[in-house]
Amino acid sequence: MKRFIILVGVVLLLVSCTSHGSSQTKSSSSLEIEPADLSEREKIIVNQTGVDYQTFYTIDGEVNEGDVLETSIEVYEKGEGKVMLSSTSIPGDNTKHKENLNSFQILMEEEVSYFTIGDPNGYVRGNEFIPDNLVSFSFVHLEEKITITKDEPVYLSYLIGTSQNELSAEGNEDVTSLPKSVSDAEYAVVFKLELKNASDK
Repeated sequence: MKRFIILVGVVLLLVSCTSHGSSQTKSSSSLEIEPADLSEREKIIVNQTGVDYQTFYTIDGEVNEGDVLETSIEVYEKGEGKVMLSSTSIPGDNTKHKENLNSFQILMEEEVSYFTIGDPNGYVRGNEFIPDNLVSFSFVHLEEKITITKDEPVYLSYLIGTSQNELSAEGNEDVTSLPKSVSDAEYAVVFKLELKNASDK
């Protein structure tokens, strides 16, 4: 009888530890983000849309209950940033991502730039007047797979503009921090992803 009680105690302890471990796992969402490998046909279709700059990427993983994935486009002018367009997943809706195709796109015209955030459910659009003295642009985008974790923003891609005839933008080794070239730029457009609490929207 004593052995049986000890055995039950051990089982309960193991169950408790397992439940605790599962709870800890569920409390921390993470997703894998990877540049999309477009087929030749898909590349032709993209080229025919007339978009100037775009990033296509896939999302793989699951957003835990109570968390949301926010995608946004921010515009920076001389170090000052503001959110121009954003899209946030609905809590509890489509939380599982199986290499879902997503995109950020920019169409530049003479006075206005048009932004698009695309996902498997559709897209959202916005626009912004741009400084009229910009003559050179440089676009840096994601080139390898990364993991995004909760409360740690990822700067996926960015466009930098200048009034100078020449411009070079360094790659950003730490995708979780705002690139210095963006902070120093006359004008920049940044594509950002962030996992966060639904209550923080």
